[in-house]
Amino acid sequence: MKIGIFVHSQSGNTAKLALAITHCLREKGHDVDVELLRPIGKINPGTRHVEFKKLPEVNEYDFLLFGSPIWAFNASPVIVSLLHQITSLKGKKALYFTTSGFPSFMSGCKRAHKKVKELLQDLTAEVIDGYALSWGIWCSKKRLDQAVADICSKIG
Repeated sequence: MKIGIFVHSQSGNTAKLALAITHCLREKGHDVDVELLRPIGKINPGTRHVEFKKLPEVNEYDFLLFGSPIWAFNASPVIVSLLHQITSLKGKKALYFTTSGFPSFMSGCKRAHKKVKELLQDLTAEVIDGYALSWGIWCSKKRLDQAVADICSKIG
């Protein structure tokens, strides 16, 4: 299967998770591309519209993963803006994963996942339940490995 992983990462934690997912999926025989999203200008949690140096091509993929940190208890404006700029994901499967410095119940990840799920559904993607990884002091190698295994198992 052809899989595209599109990532917004500020501290590098979300990118680290994305690369681990990429490695796992390639071991399973999938053709995987990972792209770090490059917004133009300064971005903060309140940013409403983000422009990109290059808008990712999503049409060539069967399965799309979108990854981002939780920002100000909500979805990253980079991912939200990207999804507003994509015209359709009809016939594609999609999964959203997040990282946060706080435990999931404190970080706003439920709000973020709900928002992104609605955006993906509006684009007519088949949405697969996502994953929230609490990084902070709670993220051991074992938890990271479990996150990767859980995400990869959802893809097949």
